[in-house]
Amino acid sequence: MPIPRLLSTASFRLSTLYGAVTIFCFAILLAVTYWTATAALREQLRLEVLNDLQTLTFESDADGVGTIVQDINERTLISSKIGGYYFLSNKDGLKLAGNLDAIIPGEGWQELGFEHVAANQVMALTDEDHELWGQGNRLADGSFLFVAQDAFRVLSAQEAIIHSFLWSAAAAIFLAVFAGVVMSQGFLRQIDAINATSQAIMDGDLTQRIPVKGTSDEIDRLSINLNRLLDSNHSLLESLKQVSTNIAHDLRTPLSRLRQGLEELKLKPAGTIEHDGAVDAAIAESDQLLATFSALLRIAQIESGTRKSAFKVFDLSQVFERVASAYSAVAEDEGKTFAAEIAPGLSFRGDSDLLLQMVANLLENAIRHTPSQSRIWLTLLPGHNGAVASVADSGPGIPPDERDKVFERFYRLDSSRTTAGNGLGLALVAAVADLHGIGILLADNQPGLKVVLNLSGST
Repeated sequence: MPIPRLLSTASFRLSTLYGAVTIFCFAILLAVTYWTATAALREQLRLEVLNDLQTLTFESDADGVGTIVQDINERTLISSKIGGYYFLSNKDGLKLAGNLDAIIPGEGWQELGFEHVAANQVMALTDEDHELWGQGNRLADGSFLFVAQDAFRVLSAQEAIIHSFLWSAAAAIFLAVFAGVVMSQGFLRQIDAINATSQAIMDGDLTQRIPVKGTSDEIDRLSINLNRLLDSNHSLLESLKQVSTNIAHDLRTPLSRLRQGLEELKLKPAGTIEHDGAVDAAIAESDQLLATFSALLRIAQIESGTRKSAFKVFDLSQVFERVASAYSAVAEDEGKTFAAEIAPGLSFRGDSDLLLQMVANLLENAIRHTPSQSRIWLTLLPGHNGAVASVADSGPGIPPDERDKVFERFYRLDSSRTTAGNGLGLALVAAVADLHGIGILLADNQPGLKVVLNLSGST
């Protein structure tokens, strides 16, 4: 995989950013550690020097300078072990004792180089991290006493802290770059899989889907959503193909009849009964075609979801009452018994006109496709998660293997081919239900069909 491509990925840039943030945090940690550790070590060394200085000063004040000369000489013999360095001079500046030379008398803290150590006391130093840190003090008789210690432990600790930071920063940079490369490779593999799938789909293989690794990360979730989108598009394309086939099949016959009627009309003399009858038949056939296309356009408008912007809460019970009042007379005219049970005060958020059309289509189907003396029921009752409505009849019903197909455009049962209609009534019902999130269940009414509507948005 080309390196420039890896370096240009978002995952590599993110890893680099994390590495930079880590180094920045290391720098802050270094500053805090360096300051606190150095301050603690310096203070410890200063206290040791002051304690030693105070002890010698106290002896000198008590017994005179001569008493500490021997004490200093004894200490210088083991200075290589304890790291102590001393310089004692009289008030005239003449050195009396100690393992340091050429110390300029001056009270207070001093940090000096190791060149002040007497030649016979210089140890073999393995590095340059050696300095003399000490305190000078004037004694009661005017003598000058300087006590110091090797600051090697402080300086080496400072150097160790800096080295540890540099090594940690280098390790952080390496790990950040390594992680960025590894993550980029995985990221690019997944992107390449998406591109390959997209290319295959563009080449005509609509069944291809993006592989999902099952890690539930962002790419996996994106792949799942894209696959759902592809499934939806595939389903829409198949539905469009089926609709196109159904339109060509179902409209060919009425168009053929219309054309044949117009040809016969040319042969009939104008103004005759036969001529006027043929014109009326052509107009009726045209009206049926226009009604079919109007139904198709209405279904397409509903499925587009544009009607959702006009949703509002309305009285659902009142809508069902209106439909029941309108179709009870129609059912009686067809020699069928109609009954309704509608609970009052139920409301629903949606489009009241579309809900009325949906229930009306279900009742029209029940009235149209049931024999004389059949019974038809319309109910609207409160349920656990909202209202539950149903349209039931005692007719022949729908075979279980065809219940899912009746909601397709232009699909008609063989037993319904002889009745009026274009096979779009239940397709419109399905479109309205999908727009409102209404569940539809076709069940056996023993005998007949029962259509159950779960209106979960009702209150």
